[in-house]
Amino acid sequence: MNQSISILIGAGFSANVGYPVGSQLNDVLTKCTGDEFAFHTDGTLIISTDGKKPNIGYRNSYDMQFSFCLKLIKFYNETNNGFDYEEFYDFLKDAAAKNEKVKAIAEPYLKDYNSVEDLLHHLDNIYAQLIDYYLKDKNGVRWHDNMGHACHPIYPGYTGILYCLQSLAENNDINIHTLNHDLFFESFNSSDWIMGELCDGFEELGSKYYGGLSFAGREYKVRLQRYTGVYDKKFRLYKLHGSRDYGVYYTSDKGIGMPETYVKTRFGVRFGDIFKERTDENGNIEYEHCFINYHADFLTGTTSKIERYKEPLLYKKLFEFFRNNLKEADKLIIIGYGGKDTEVNKMILENFDFKSKPVIIIDPYPALHIKALQQQMDAKLVVKQLEDISIDDIAK
Repeated sequence: MNQSISILIGAGFSANVGYPVGSQLNDVLTKCTGDEFAFHTDGTLIISTDGKKPNIGYRNSYDMQFSFCLKLIKFYNETNNGFDYEEFYDFLKDAAAKNEKVKAIAEPYLKDYNSVEDLLHHLDNIYAQLIDYYLKDKNGVRWHDNMGHACHPIYPGYTGILYCLQSLAENNDINIHTLNHDLFFESFNSSDWIMGELCDGFEELGSKYYGGLSFAGREYKVRLQRYTGVYDKKFRLYKLHGSRDYGVYYTSDKGIGMPETYVKTRFGVRFGDIFKERTDENGNIEYEHCFINYHADFLTGTTSKIERYKEPLLYKKLFEFFRNNLKEADKLIIIGYGGKDTEVNKMILENFDFKSKPVIIIDPYPALHIKALQQQMDAKLVVKQLEDISIDDIAK
């Protein structure tokens, strides 16, 4: 009978290929100028293939909100002795509207908005797209679905951990929980170590959701995966904070958008071009356009994201899986997680039997928060790079 192993992955896992950890993301956001991207009239952040700033033709409301956001980032950085991208998100969602200095910064924009609250409304969507823009590896790659099959014997930066995963999967069910929004881990599915045995609860078969794809002057509709909560392969991936390719499909009910399900977009498909197949009263196929959503849905903030853990369409389900997987796990392995998410820590401590079952923490540069969690659980700390990890390191 197979045992169950739970794995928790943080930003440090993707750092080997150049994805930014928190401090690096803080740095690029404070230096952001927006010279290389613009906001479409539907609210979507867009870039040009030539690397120059797209010319929309006029300054729309989303451009103005972006300009305001940059000023708020500068203000927050100067008044808080530094910038933390998650704490700033919480500031946008709550304290900003009550801050008198923010009201003064907003003054030049109020001729186009009814109030500061109106200007701040949905500014979190602009900010989330900024974060998404900087989620790329050292080569500027955000999507990894065009990578060739990775063969034995080495995968630079990850050889050791991949052999460990392959070995563990021989006699165990592997539940991988990640707090990352990037798509790097999914790329391992096309490798000799995972061999297509990775699932994430999304399925394409039977889906009625499509994305609009434009290529060489032609328009296509490609089927999209939607969340079903089915995990039926050796490696089961739970993206607890969402992903840069997850988005909500809103169906129209008498002109009002109602959240229906989560779908996964694909390379070349914008969230503003998602449709649902349905039949009209005569039995003819037609496509309903999701006219509300225009950006990826992932969680950020410190307290703000915790408030969304109970949302029923996706996050409540993912965290129920997380808690149940912890309860059933015979071993817990934590990789590249800084230990700062208080609610995630609480779930681990309350649901995993660390007093009688092993916990292994892998981190070449363990910080104070993860060391505190290690001591609390009497965990084994492995101070090694993922390239050099062996199966003996995760045995206890």
